[in-house]
Amino acid sequence: MSRIFTLSLFSLLLVAQTQSLFSDSISVQSGLSQPLIGGWNIAGTYYGEKFLFGYSHGSNLNFDARNGAALTPDEKAQKLKINLPYTTGFSFGYLFTPNLDLRLEFKEHFYRVQSENGLDDLFLSQSIGLRTDVPLLGNEAEVWLPRQNPNKDFVEATVEKAIASELIYGAKYITPGSTHRYRTRSVGLGLYYRYFPMGGKEGLMLEPSIRFWPNVWADSPEKVAFESQFGLLGIHKAHDQGLFFNVSLGYMKSF
Repeated sequence: MSRIFTLSLFSLLLVAQTQSLFSDSISVQSGLSQPLIGGWNIAGTYYGEKFLFGYSHGSNLNFDARNGAALTPDEKAQKLKINLPYTTGFSFGYLFTPNLDLRLEFKEHFYRVQSENGLDDLFLSQSIGLRTDVPLLGNEAEVWLPRQNPNKDFVEATVEKAIASELIYGAKYITPGSTHRYRTRSVGLGLYYRYFPMGGKEGLMLEPSIRFWPNVWADSPEKVAFESQFGLLGIHKAHDQGLFFNVSLGYMKSF
């Protein structure tokens, strides 16, 4: 994160210096959707006559908040908890009109992923016969099978699941209760529009946007496996931001 933050800050200062003579305006804004999932975001943008440069930084986004509103269907079915300590990056854009622009955006995201089921939950399930020995893929009890060996040790059963995850599915097994951490980088597009509710061309503004941020890199294994309370394995791939919509509230100042 520090390298992207330093590069973005340097670029922002450079643009501020080199465009100060012909830059039209500058804005500071914050996303309205981020607080809904427990986080925050702050962004700044320089607007030239036809081009712009922006930087944004967000933190503490909980994708599992509000009944998993920001989770994919698979992540929700696996009962995963996904937190972003930070998401950060910069963008370059072209102004079609003073209020409408298209941006090429470069972002880095840091994820912390956990299953709702910890070691105690899994141990309890095994103790009462609900944890299957068979390394099947699935969520909840949709394909649950009874235990094949009721006398199997808990640690032994867990090690076997880890080995089966790797050999059968090519997935790294995540020990229940532990956190899987990884980063992704995305390069995508964003279409932004600015509306000034008080009138004019500066001051308080609302900025709706639609963005597409596909992953181009991740330092997570291609597949990791989380175990449900019934012993079923759920495969998780690095979260992809994909297509989403947001509205920001901000202030613009013209020069």
